[in-house]
Amino acid sequence: MQREKVSAIIPVYNCERYVTAAIESVLAQTYPVHEIIIVDDGSTDGTRAVLEPYIGRIRYMRQEKRGVAAARNNGIVHASGDFIAFLDADDLWLPDKLQLQMDFLCHHPQYGLVYSDMKTFDETGILHESVKIWLNMSPPSGWIFKELFAETLFACDATVFAKACVDRVGYFDESLAVGEDYNMWLRMARHFQIGYLDVPLTKYRQHASMTSRRIGKSLIGGVPWEVIAIEKVLKLYPQVVKELGKYKVRKRISRPYYFLGCDRLMTGDHYEARRFFARALSYWPLNWDYCIRYLATLFTPSHVAKIRNLYHRSFRAPRLATSRQEEAPASTVTPLASGGEGHAK
Repeated sequence: MQREKVSAIIPVYNCERYVTAAIESVLAQTYPVHEIIIVDDGSTDGTRAVLEPYIGRIRYMRQEKRGVAAARNNGIVHASGDFIAFLDADDLWLPDKLQLQMDFLCHHPQYGLVYSDMKTFDETGILHESVKIWLNMSPPSGWIFKELFAETLFACDATVFAKACVDRVGYFDESLAVGEDYNMWLRMARHFQIGYLDVPLTKYRQHASMTSRRIGKSLIGGVPWEVIAIEKVLKLYPQVVKELGKYKVRKRISRPYYFLGCDRLMTGDHYEARRFFARALSYWPLNWDYCIRYLATLFTPSHVAKIRNLYHRSFRAPRLATSRQEEAPASTVTPLASGGEGHAK
């Protein structure tokens, strides 16, 4: 059977420390890629120099600093493969990633995209063997727009998709500095079935300078990036509100404001926390947790700490003690021995 051509696209910006490892992980694939396209988004460090030994095995192109969405689009435009696979310059693919995902797509041509589980790691080694298990997720497959609308299910690195999908849904939205991939996957999920492989095929790096550490706190014009990405999809597909119901849509939009409020509350910025909780309540006014946290912003940080300690002493601690007594094991079998949380798959 003729092997489908896959274009691997690696957008890079000031990532001289990690980009060569990313390239090596692509070259190590058991399913050889058709081409590796490196799109340098205006790096000012030594990225170009460390890529020099790979000239001949990669296609290098440089653009003025325009953001990751523009870099990905540039890569797609110049890709000659039938399928596209992205890899961030600080992450890695496991050797069987493309083989397993291309096997899936070739045997399920009705699917436009396939994604997989991931590992996380840092300089000390593997942090989580499975993001699915770590986050207690149940990743769906098929027509998954509803589930994807409710939750950001997968990262760009974990996907492979047919280039023809872009002809149908368009390119990454370059007006989105953050969340451009989530917006793209939502658009794809409107038109194509999306498959899931229940095996970690990508290693997602955790480090101090990574942009995505700030994603949950990112605001664009005072609005969370996630809200903007969703509202753009709602504008493009207004029928979604009727399909899902106004309640579910408003509940979804409220959550980024709520999480930002929690972040500001934890850092003691009660004014900003109150503002975000108020926005969350404007979308989901009957959520008691939102109400309680909004009220907490009316007290000083020291008062909140005292109330929290009082709650733990008066309610949570006695309940935990009772629960532990009731759940005391009848044998010496440990969770590890019985394949519980300590069991590494």
